[in-house]
Amino acid sequence: MESKYILAIDAGTSGVRAVIYDQESNEVAIEYSEFTQITPAPSLLEHDPMEIWNLTEQLMRDAVKKAELGFEDIAAIGLATQRSTAVAWDKNTGLPVYNAIVWQDLRTYQRCLELTEIMGISISPFSTYTKYEWLLNNVPNCKENVQKGDVLIGTMDSWLLWKLTGGEAFVTDPSNAVGTNIWNPITGDWDEGLAGFIGLSVDHLAKLVSSSEVYGTTVKSLFNADIPVAAVAGDQQSAMFGHLATKPGEGKATYGTSVMVDVNTGTNWISSENSFPLALWRFNGQDSFCLEGQVVTGGATMSWVKELNILQDIEEVFREETMPKGGGVYFVPALQGLGTPYMDPSAKGAIFGLTRATTRQHVVKAVLEAVAFRTRQVVESLREKTGEESFATLQVDGGMSKNDYFMQMQADILGINVERQQTEQVTALGIAYLAGLAVGYWKDEEEIRKFKKAGTIFIPRTTDSNMEARFQEWKNVVDAVRSIPTVDV
Repeated sequence: MESKYILAIDAGTSGVRAVIYDQESNEVAIEYSEFTQITPAPSLLEHDPMEIWNLTEQLMRDAVKKAELGFEDIAAIGLATQRSTAVAWDKNTGLPVYNAIVWQDLRTYQRCLELTEIMGISISPFSTYTKYEWLLNNVPNCKENVQKGDVLIGTMDSWLLWKLTGGEAFVTDPSNAVGTNIWNPITGDWDEGLAGFIGLSVDHLAKLVSSSEVYGTTVKSLFNADIPVAAVAGDQQSAMFGHLATKPGEGKATYGTSVMVDVNTGTNWISSENSFPLALWRFNGQDSFCLEGQVVTGGATMSWVKELNILQDIEEVFREETMPKGGGVYFVPALQGLGTPYMDPSAKGAIFGLTRATTRQHVVKAVLEAVAFRTRQVVESLREKTGEESFATLQVDGGMSKNDYFMQMQADILGINVERQQTEQVTALGIAYLAGLAVGYWKDEEEIRKFKKAGTIFIPRTTDSNMEARFQEWKNVVDAVRSIPTVDV
């Protein structure tokens, strides 16, 4: 093949990353930048779709330039995105009609409760279902223009793919479609009844495609090159493929804005009240599924600690010798509610056990422990549904996984081995694999496995006999905090 590189885009909740890979899965160039988090009111979160698109385009250019390549050297582009974020745009002007409503946004929480009661099925506030409905009913002329076909409505992947191909491809894959609450896992297609309930027709929705196939090429005016756009998947599903967690029972935790824990369930769709059954990917005509649990604020918790100047130098405090041995401080990381297994979007955070002897290090340690404790709760919850043989090892990636101290803490709290890949960019790597497979850059999964590099394994220690007691005490603190009535401020 004349073109020798794959360009992967990882457009997450906080920022966009462009990574170029060679055939041995080596990172040739990486560019990253964050974008604006728009918070009009408590519990609301929006993004500017044009800012994300412009940033994506610029980072692609920067990565190609850094690699000293031309766009003619790119064999294919793969796109991984934040999921369940709703975007509506005018297909004639190419401009959004409103800000993107982010998956974490809770403006339709009460509506989700109403619909769950009315419809008899769970409507998650983290899905796009009621976000679509909100856009249709609150943005002037949005519903009418969607029905006329002048406005397109979809998830972030559909928006970015549409822009990349100059409007040629209005598509999505099951890993993104499942987050709309309109995709039917049994038929593998859109559900006309669910779409109609909020004023949509399935004809208004993006075309369902495989997670690994060519959807079109980049519009000529963009890079002056016809590059196949050949993979699309949700960011967590892409990370699963990056870990090559392709067999049932294999799973991973991604420590991003949230901690997302996924376990492969093969061709079995497993219903759950305290976690999310999801499409994993559509590959070679077959839909695979996973079960996902989440710690809603993971890396976002550390960002919050830094914003309050409790934490200034991460590397200074993320070391065994600088952490206190005790202190009795506990943290409830419910800055945007609690995910699995509580499924309580209204829960509020708290710091408990403060005294005059409490130091910043005590608070930081409590925050780290809280994220690790919550991750354990998620893993245990998923195991209850999929069997104790799941998560023989927890594969990890994402920002917080870079720190050895925290990863050792996580292994100790879980009681299982934690394996960190050599690369931090597992989401980008996974979507690169899917794009490369679509165009024959790699022959099959077995060829890819030859290039997987050995990671770092953290083995649980038995030296901290108080860890289990602290975990139980922490759960009691969470229960106590949740029992206190609170209001948004």
